[in-house]
Amino acid sequence: MERLSELASMYPNVKILHFHVEVKNNRLDFKFQLKDGHQHVPHYGLLLAGVAGLPNEVIDSARNITGKITQKEIKRVETNWGQYQSLQMTYRVAQRLICLRFSNQDEDDI
Repeated sequence: MERLSELASMYPNVKILHFHVEVKNNRLDFKFQLKDGHQHVPHYGLLLAGVAGLPNEVIDSARNITGKITQKEIKRVETNWGQYQSLQMTYRVAQRLICLRFSNQDEDDI
């Protein structure tokens, strides 16, 4: 999931960087270039396991488990989307208020 990349939207002092990688023929091509933002590479861990030389049986089993987890996650998100979105917005407002509370700015600047 991309939950780590959400930290940048919650905390103003967090910056997301990534090492650029391209996927060619279901294989990873590492570019060793540091870039801004996050890069979504579907099933990066499974692709990396192939590069690391794990047996195909292990990777296939992991793909099967990943598929089941993904289906459960999709159902959960669909069910809870409205509630999640509301909570996330409330959390962001609370975080910003806390930052303002402890900032060095005076009331007129805020």
